[in-house]
Amino acid sequence: MTPWLGITWGISNKFGWGVYGLNLVLELIKEGKTFPVCLEPIQTNTLPPETAKILAPVVKFQADNLAHFMRDTKVARMRDSIVLHALGNDANWSLVSHSIEGDKNVGIIFFESTGFSAAGLERLSKLDQVIAGSSWNADLLRAKGVRNVEMVLQGVDTTKFRPMPKDGHYDGKFVIFSGGKLDFRKGQDIVLAAFKAFAQAHDDVLLVTAWQNLWPLTAVQMRFSPHLQTLPKVRANNSMDIVHWAAENGIPGDKIVDLGLVPNEKMPKILKEMDLAVFPNRCEGGTNLVAMETMACGVPCVIAANTGQKDLLNEGGCFVLEQQPPVLVDGLDTDDWGESSVDELVAVMERAYENRFEAKKIGQTGADFMRDWSWPGQIRKLLSTIEKIAP
Repeated sequence: MTPWLGITWGISNKFGWGVYGLNLVLELIKEGKTFPVCLEPIQTNTLPPETAKILAPVVKFQADNLAHFMRDTKVARMRDSIVLHALGNDANWSLVSHSIEGDKNVGIIFFESTGFSAAGLERLSKLDQVIAGSSWNADLLRAKGVRNVEMVLQGVDTTKFRPMPKDGHYDGKFVIFSGGKLDFRKGQDIVLAAFKAFAQAHDDVLLVTAWQNLWPLTAVQMRFSPHLQTLPKVRANNSMDIVHWAAENGIPGDKIVDLGLVPNEKMPKILKEMDLAVFPNRCEGGTNLVAMETMACGVPCVIAANTGQKDLLNEGGCFVLEQQPPVLVDGLDTDDWGESSVDELVAVMERAYENRFEAKKIGQTGADFMRDWSWPGQIRKLLSTIEKIAP
């Protein structure tokens, strides 16, 4: 590897890219061979003190040197380095990626839209390597003629996300978890519709949600949902009123819990109390990090058989939503997306409720499957892949 590795996205424990970057930096520090140069903010204020202490040299280096990297009106070159560029739909990248390049440049891509413009394909062609976050993304890129495509999946902190005994926090209720930022493609409207029907037949059930995110406007696309009566209101503090929104859509306030924004390292203690987790997501460019972490905790998961989530489907390790007709929405590129059936999801909820021993067995099988997806192992795969093009 090169002495320096540039990272063009923020480091945090509050969102997916941030968690990816955080684990990448921690592994680089532990290895001690290549120094991580973080080119976007490092959010240490919500990290555990011991983690913030480990990151201190990287934070100091950024404070002392970042301003010198930038050049007005021209691209800065980081010598003796590989720079990782975060890419999304149409291979769009940030202003930082427009401003800085390394001796070699690698795109890390997660996309949901299968349409690529000529400009997007041109951006990909300029990279020395493209690393896709799912089999679905990798196969689509290769089909479009993109060269040097590799696949490396995300990881899970298996030291934290692991099966643990319950504390009984929810007083014997059958608790269903749904996580991921509120977004049409993540299918929380399907969750609400299914849970509404399920809860009408059972008094002892509860829906626990982790749908808040730093960008509440992502919920606007829920207007395309065939299941909702209203959209959630955004409060003055930029959070969404999930409980009131659920009530407007037929779920009583005493049957839903809004966890708010939860730091990543606090999620295991929450997840261990769950009896079932549901992920009827219409599309995931990656493998769905929240689903991976939930599986790793031994929670039986219901996962839609579409897009990047198909990498998580394994023999006996999850309940699978097989019915995936196309998603047809005017104005959205939804090729290859899947529309999970509310009725099928309700049926799986009933199955897990009535057959709890079977559900626990599925959860344990899923946890065993995820044990091989630890962050150290996946980051080592990432670095080994990058080393193929090191100067």
